[in-house]
Amino acid sequence: MRPLLLVPLLAACLQGTPASAAPEEAGLLAAREMRHLAATFPGRSVGTQRAGAAAEYLARRLTRMGYVVERQAFDSSYTVEKPGAEKLSQPAEGINLIARRPGGSGPVVLVGAHYDSRPVRKADDARQHIGGAALAGLDDNASGVGVALALAERLAAKPLQHEVRFVLFSGEEVGLKGSRAYVDSLAAEERARVRLMINLDSLITGDRLYFHAGPKTVSANPAAGFARDMALEIARARHIKAETNPGLNPKYPAGTGCCSDLEPFDEAGIPVLAVEATNWTLGERDGYTQTDRPGIPGGMSWHKTDVDKAEVIDHVLPGRVEQRAREVTEVLGTLLERLARPAKGQGAPDF
Repeated sequence: MRPLLLVPLLAACLQGTPASAAPEEAGLLAAREMRHLAATFPGRSVGTQRAGAAAEYLARRLTRMGYVVERQAFDSSYTVEKPGAEKLSQPAEGINLIARRPGGSGPVVLVGAHYDSRPVRKADDARQHIGGAALAGLDDNASGVGVALALAERLAAKPLQHEVRFVLFSGEEVGLKGSRAYVDSLAAEERARVRLMINLDSLITGDRLYFHAGPKTVSANPAAGFARDMALEIARARHIKAETNPGLNPKYPAGTGCCSDLEPFDEAGIPVLAVEATNWTLGERDGYTQTDRPGIPGGMSWHKTDVDKAEVIDHVLPGRVEQRAREVTEVLGTLLERLARPAKGQGAPDF
C-alpha cells in the first residue's frame, strides 16, 4: 500500500470550506434517478438486454452532463443451479461505464455504484421471488446509481483541481465481476493515481446510514480511514444521522465495511469509503439484516422481487427514498468538493 499523507488533508478539509449549494435539488435529482432506473429497467442482471438498455440510458445521461464515457466490456459468466442441483455456466458479458471529464492527470477520487440486479441463480429462486426479470432493485442498487448521477451533475461544471471519476459497474451481483475487471485493468501508474474509491450500495431500506472504511487498507494504515472520518464529521455538522460499523461481530472490524464493490479496491491497497444503509446491531450483527420493520419480511429487501420496489418501500418507509437521497448527496457532495476543489486560499490537498 502507498504511504498516505492524509492527516493534514483531513484537518485542512474540515476547516474553512463553505457548504455546497443546492443540496435539496441534488437530492431530488438522485431520488428521481433512483425511481426511474428501478421502474424503467427492472431485471437488469448482467448480460441481459435490459442491462444493456440501462447502460445506454446511463451513458447518455453522463454524456449530456459533459463527461466522456468509456464502455468497458468484461466476461461475467456465472453459475446457475438447475432443478436437480445441476450447476451450469451462464455466459454473460458485462459493461462498466467509466465517466471522466476531459483532461486531468493528477490524483483521482473515484465514485462507484453497481447498476445490475440479481439474476435467478438457484433452482428455487423463482418460487421465493428472488432475482430475475421482475426485480426492480430500487434499494439494490438503483439507490446508489441515483446518487452517483446526482453527484456527477453537481460537479460537472465546477472547477476541480483533482479528478472525480464515476464508474458504474455491472456484474456485482454475480461476484463483483465488474469492479474486479476495472481494478485489474488499471496499469500501475494509473492505479497509483486513485487515492480514494467511494462505493454506493443499498441506501434506502436499512434503518441506519453508515460510512465505512476498507478493512485491509485501514489495517495496514489507520490513516486510510480519512474519508470515513470526514463523512461522519460532515454528517454531524449537517445534523444528519450517520454512523459506522460498531464492530459487534468480530468477523467485521469496527469502522469497516464489506461485501460490495469496495472489496477489489481495498484488496489493491486503495482507500475506500463504503456508503450503505442497513443495521449492524440486528441479527448476526454482520450488516445482513437491514431492518426490524414488520413490513420488510426477514428484515431485508435485497434481491426480493416482491419487496425491493417503490410500491412496497414507499408504503413501509414513506419519504425514505427522498430523505436518503438528500442526506447522502449532501454529505458526499460536500466531501467531494473539499477533496477535489480546495477551500479559498488553500492549495489543492496533497493526498
